[in-house]
Amino acid sequence: MHRRTTRKPPEPCRSGAQPRAQRWIRRNHPTMRHRPAAASSPAATRPFEGAPMNSEFISISCIPSPTFIEGDYAVFQPGDRHPDRSTLPYFIFIVVTHGRLFIAEDGNNMTVDAGESVVLLPNHHHYSWKSTAETTEYYWLHFAATSAWDVGPQPTPMRSSIDVPILHYHTPQPTMYLLRQRRIEEPQPLYSLFNRLFSASTSAMRNNFWPTQQLFLDVLQTVQIMGEEESTTFQLAEKVRRHLDDHFSENVTSATLSEAFHLHSSYIIRSFKAAMGMTPNEYLIAYRMEHAYKALSNTDIPVQRVAEMIGYPNASYFSTLFRKHYGMPPSTVRSLNLVHTGAQPHPVDV
Repeated sequence: MHRRTTRKPPEPCRSGAQPRAQRWIRRNHPTMRHRPAAASSPAATRPFEGAPMNSEFISISCIPSPTFIEGDYAVFQPGDRHPDRSTLPYFIFIVVTHGRLFIAEDGNNMTVDAGESVVLLPNHHHYSWKSTAETTEYYWLHFAATSAWDVGPQPTPMRSSIDVPILHYHTPQPTMYLLRQRRIEEPQPLYSLFNRLFSASTSAMRNNFWPTQQLFLDVLQTVQIMGEEESTTFQLAEKVRRHLDDHFSENVTSATLSEAFHLHSSYIIRSFKAAMGMTPNEYLIAYRMEHAYKALSNTDIPVQRVAEMIGYPNASYFSTLFRKHYGMPPSTVRSLNLVHTGAQPHPVDV
């Protein structure tokens, strides 16, 4: 049985003493050691000792956000192997700082060089397909994701499992994309984040949960990639949403949207639904109904006029949409407003 050495993050320093964090970093941080240039050479120049770099994408919905569970800095001596296990319920994120790690998942062999990262999936079989040939060091952390996620050859926008209304100021519904294996072009800031994360997690400070989780999210933000397709889709959807907000009282149709954005209406509708979870028309109706409800609840403007104000010249059609949306006719909302405020009905324009 080979022995694996793991170096613990530091405890908070006491006044008058040299920070233990600094001593630990000087001993363990890759930037504080003299390493041969080969340790940071591009992966493309390495000898072929396993499968090519895994180019799959992991797509994870950020609502709810992934959560940091645990992590450490590991040192493997020549001949050591990664633990063989298949029941770990967390994602494993590894960044090799020195040497070469030979890791496998479900029969897929991966060779991870210094300056590279790899992400292993929860509840899959992880093991070393080959013993380390040299001293190999790496940061690792486990994180949980209870939201929807997927793995595939392309980034896949993921919908939140939590319903997020979009009529008001709201949290975006982003998808985080991680490459299964990648080269970290500038690893030093990432190493620093790992050290700060581990120090925060062992801090004696009360309520250190939030600083720890924020640093973990900073780690993910550093290594995530932007899905080009999602970026284009969400940018267009946001522009369309602002357009609908600005012109909701006008006659907005698929044709007018196509003319405004110089794109085919089917593409606009498809992109908007992928990003927002509803079609532009569904969003427009919901936005108009929200304004109508506020007007009926807080003013004595007649129903006919309220309908016209939000883009419906036909009051009967407006009433049908309102009842379908809220489960009650506009007159009921108006009656409740009159009862609560004691106001008199607005005289109907003749």
